[in-house]
Amino acid sequence: MTTTDSLAWRDEDVRGFGMAVGGPAKVLRPTTVEQIAQAFIEVRARGGEVALRGAGCSYGDASTSKHGFVLDTSRMNRVLAFDPVTGIATVEPGVTVRDLWRRSIGHGFWPRVVSGTMAVSMGGAAAMNIHGKNNFALGSFGEGVKSFELLTPRGELVRCSRDTEPELFHAAIGGFGMLGCFTKLEIETKRVHSGRLRVWGIVAKDLAHNLQILEDLRGQADYLVSWLDLHGKGVALGRGLMHRADQFESGEDPEGLRFFDPGLQDVPPNLFGVIPKGWLWPGMWGAVHLHQVNLVNWLKFQAGYREERHSPYLQTHGAFHFLLDYVPRWQWMTKPGGLIQFQPFVPFEHGERVLRTLIERCHQHGMVPYLGVLKRHRPDPFLMTHAVDGYSLAMDFAVSKSQPKREALWRLCRELAEVVLEAGGRFYYAKDAVLQASSFGRVHGDAAVTKFRALKQKWDPDRLLQTDLSRRMGV
Repeated sequence: MTTTDSLAWRDEDVRGFGMAVGGPAKVLRPTTVEQIAQAFIEVRARGGEVALRGAGCSYGDASTSKHGFVLDTSRMNRVLAFDPVTGIATVEPGVTVRDLWRRSIGHGFWPRVVSGTMAVSMGGAAAMNIHGKNNFALGSFGEGVKSFELLTPRGELVRCSRDTEPELFHAAIGGFGMLGCFTKLEIETKRVHSGRLRVWGIVAKDLAHNLQILEDLRGQADYLVSWLDLHGKGVALGRGLMHRADQFESGEDPEGLRFFDPGLQDVPPNLFGVIPKGWLWPGMWGAVHLHQVNLVNWLKFQAGYREERHSPYLQTHGAFHFLLDYVPRWQWMTKPGGLIQFQPFVPFEHGERVLRTLIERCHQHGMVPYLGVLKRHRPDPFLMTHAVDGYSLAMDFAVSKSQPKREALWRLCRELAEVVLEAGGRFYYAKDAVLQASSFGRVHGDAAVTKFRALKQKWDPDRLLQTDLSRRMGV
């Protein structure tokens, strides 16, 4: 195999999960390490660049390369081993969160860190160092990675752990696919003693109340996440519904043992057992395009009082964690323009001031996000980390097909980014579509950027690995 035609490259439209960025590319879906290595050789021979892609769940352009080459690892999806005593899984990079928990739950284990969708791949989770609703307690995804094998663009298969190649280990996790392709990962899961969680809904009257709940409960709860009604103004600014979830101790929920059956964990396909959930996104589309999101959010907030009165209640792990999977293709509600997510990470000492300012600026510009999600975070040891001792607020914006409106949204997000950066905040590249190259050093600090670029030069001297994100950020 010496030409690109010898591998099954296909012309496809490759976009971020939000559909607002991306474009045509040549895509290869390898099934072996050898095919990845061959792809590197062939693209280099053609003077091209390669973007690595897992399940395509990054909202923006972290796994796209317009008019370039994209290596999609989703077909390398075998769970190679699972130890039912330790809960350690050995997986290929295309294994998804769903694949992992379906293998582990029957043995009483659940992934340490999961995203809001179970579609995320292990390679993508490591490359973006994803976080979950328990970041304040267990940290990021990378903290549960014991080791991995990384195929560099020069064809070297390097085994990395905290003891072997530790510098590369801590840079490739969270390195957004710039140093090599994960080919095998060894991942820790955690012991659970029930297939269910005890869940509370807690009404938060405003932003300060939301933040206070996070501080009061983060030393007690296993999971904390708050939905925010970002249409609230004045005394209601930042109001929302906090969800707390706790695991059961051994023997505390005997009935919950039957929910170790993977079939009882999965998100149900029908609403009320009757209506296919794939039919729901058109109704959500109507709410977005008929400008009724404020009404929908108000109704959801009011319903929170009833949920609070009936708390605590029991939910399976899958039902609690994977809200984004409840409505298949939910992102289609933002068609034709798609969506972007703006997710800043703000240090604790500036949290309330900065988050309040961001929400107020959105109101001032008349571009209010239809969804807001608030979480508590802690730092992690990875070189290109987004983590802080503080908070994140994920804000979803529907993107207009009108170019002037689209440009206005990008300008707003860059204005918001400036507020965050001035407060020492950071950003998460799985969600970003708007930052500019001038922000790269401010997000990570000059020392970390210098070290990362030196590692890039060492392991990828030809700069073969590039994405629309890396070019935009001047990596």
